[in-house]
Amino acid sequence: MKSIAYNMRRPEYDRVAAINWSSLKHILRSPQHYRHALLAQHHDTDAMRIGRAVHIAALEPDRYRAEVAVWDGGRRAGKNWGAFQIDHADREIVTLAEHERIADIARAVRSNADAARYLEHGRHEVTMLWEASEPETEALPGWRFDCKSRLDAMSPLAVIDLKSCRDGSPDGFGKAAWSMGYHCQGAYYVDANECVTGVRLPYVLIAVESAPPHVVQVYVVPEAILELGRETYRACLRRLAECQRTNAWPGYYDSETFLTLPRWAAPREDEDADAADLNLEIADGE
Repeated sequence: MKSIAYNMRRPEYDRVAAINWSSLKHILRSPQHYRHALLAQHHDTDAMRIGRAVHIAALEPDRYRAEVAVWDGGRRAGKNWGAFQIDHADREIVTLAEHERIADIARAVRSNADAARYLEHGRHEVTMLWEASEPETEALPGWRFDCKSRLDAMSPLAVIDLKSCRDGSPDGFGKAAWSMGYHCQGAYYVDANECVTGVRLPYVLIAVESAPPHVVQVYVVPEAILELGRETYRACLRRLAECQRTNAWPGYYDSETFLTLPRWAAPREDEDADAADLNLEIADGE
């Protein structure tokens, strides 16, 4: 299963029976969490809704009017609000205040020279259907999975992700990228593109701050960092294959285990000595 689609709508993509990173990443916590994420009913949030609108406005502004409806009727309640929701059920709905903020963010992205260089001549919301596999060895069974990836944008220069953030500075965004697993997502997308097209492209993150002045910073992800992500996502697929083979979906451990404390909470040797001296002093006082 190897193909590329440029006009696949999100609901159609969601129905494709293949593994995407946003679901697979839950197995990093535990197989139980992964299985729950697949079976649970997903609820939309304001952040998700606004994020989708930002992507349309920044990456495909010509589609914005057709796919986003602006509610300017005040409080979202009552008959008028209900009728507006029904009339625009096939569109993202944002308030007037949200629309103005979205427009400011999109304008900041499109006016940034570095971002524009990557986004021009690019295609947006690109769907990749691809395969990931490992051969069987004497020590380990092999596996193969149908995978899917929905790239924010792809140009002749790079695979591109647009990320809104609170802090787009190198230190702040670097921490967020690590905690959110952007390096894993990036490796997943880069490998998807290479599998389908045969071309290996770099991975670029366009970070835009969600609060004014909506500073935009473009980050090229080094190959060494992508390789860490690649090792992680392939380890996730390896664990998924084992869970499917054994039909076992454990939590954190298969059985009871010893409690451990975080490194910062573990007493140092000098602290142990101080505690011992204190205990002796208390004993002498008694």
